[in-house]
Amino acid sequence: MCFYLFLPLSLALFVANSSSFADIPSWRTNRNGVYETDISPVNWREKLLFEIPLESKSNSTPILVDNKLIFTAEPAWLICADSETGEILWKRSNDLMELNNISDSKRQALEAHKARIETVEQEIRRLRNDIRRLERALENDKENEKAKASLNQKYAESTALNTESEALQRDPEFSNFVTPPSHNTNGYSSYTPYFDGQRIYAAFGLGVVVAYDLDGERLWSRFIEHPDHRWGGATMPQIVDGKLIVRFDDYAALNPENGETIWSTPSEVVFGTPAPFQVEGKSFLFTPRGEVIRVSDGKVIQDGLVFLHDTRDWSIFNTPTVVNNLIYTVSGVEKANGDAYAYQIPKRLDTLEKSGLELVWHTEVDKDRYYSSVLIHEGIMYIVTRDNLVTALGADNGEVIYTHQIKGPKGTAYPSMVLAGGKIYLGIDDGHLVIIQPGREFKELARHEVGPYRSTPIFSNSTAFLRTYETLQAVSSL
Repeated sequence: MCFYLFLPLSLALFVANSSSFADIPSWRTNRNGVYETDISPVNWREKLLFEIPLESKSNSTPILVDNKLIFTAEPAWLICADSETGEILWKRSNDLMELNNISDSKRQALEAHKARIETVEQEIRRLRNDIRRLERALENDKENEKAKASLNQKYAESTALNTESEALQRDPEFSNFVTPPSHNTNGYSSYTPYFDGQRIYAAFGLGVVVAYDLDGERLWSRFIEHPDHRWGGATMPQIVDGKLIVRFDDYAALNPENGETIWSTPSEVVFGTPAPFQVEGKSFLFTPRGEVIRVSDGKVIQDGLVFLHDTRDWSIFNTPTVVNNLIYTVSGVEKANGDAYAYQIPKRLDTLEKSGLELVWHTEVDKDRYYSSVLIHEGIMYIVTRDNLVTALGADNGEVIYTHQIKGPKGTAYPSMVLAGGKIYLGIDDGHLVIIQPGREFKELARHEVGPYRSTPIFSNSTAFLRTYETLQAVSSL
């Protein structure tokens, strides 16, 4: 069922004149976030074609296939909407109990088990707040013996509860059905779907991968494993060399026809999606943690290409970018490090397997987190910190061209910058959309309030689409 929150009179003209949209089958579809369209909107609210309310939020970005927008919603919904009207065509739940069609008695036992997990998790969250408060107190008064004793006690309680939670989640009778913990910022549906020309693939932080056709028929489903940390995941499933690459705890290659595992490779905490590249027809993945994985067998042939902080090595969030046989990436930790890199992909396979990727340049940048992925355009590399500091660097040498602090917004730059119609679109999760003129000087063209969101806009022909927390929007460039 769908209700129209905003439907201007111009929609009739839009539908009458619209042609088939170009497909956008994946997030950052060309591995760089550049959309092949000559025009894109500057005015947003004034050019809305439709704005459809949605029942639940998600951080993931819609894909566009056969004039259908495919997107996810919390906690495990896959939804299809008409790209010309926003009408919801179908929605499918991928809850673990529904996928496995369990009995009523098993469902009751599982609900009781999940309730115990939630009770423990609530206590863990309470303790986490207590620990942060005591740590701040000790920062101001390092000799506070009472705070030290209380903090040590809280640490011990937290360790015991984490152990209990992990044991409950790994209980073999229930492990395939329980909902793992996830930070509210991320949720369970931050994995953007992927379309390979035959099937839609979607992953959810429950640890499940599903395949659907465009009519909403589920072709197969697989529980793989729970994510390896308490913040949830966001790694987009993708087809590389005929294999479906997914990640929850480890990287895995699945058979796209039935979901069966081909290989699995251990990995550490990461949020972004590995970037595929080829050398002499052989496929490889460059992971956000700076590893090179051979797709044929999952072997790691190189690692250590990205700086990892000793105590916060989990602080790896975005997706590397591949442009013209160069791989670009950026990472950082607040007040600790900020590092941007460019690596050369060799032309010969034996060079890659013997010597690995070659570092072209490395530049120290602002010491902060980088949720947004790198954007490359006309020889310039654009990056943005979580606190909305934009830096432009020379793509060939890493030299800083400019830095600019975007003032006003209070939110975080979770969405990745994208380029369409000669304009850069920078998202901030408090609802700001900032439109920038690319070039060697920072120039803001416009900014709009579109509603809270962590998705990135997509562009096809003369239309932009954006999934906010509350709505699905289409905006005209004409």
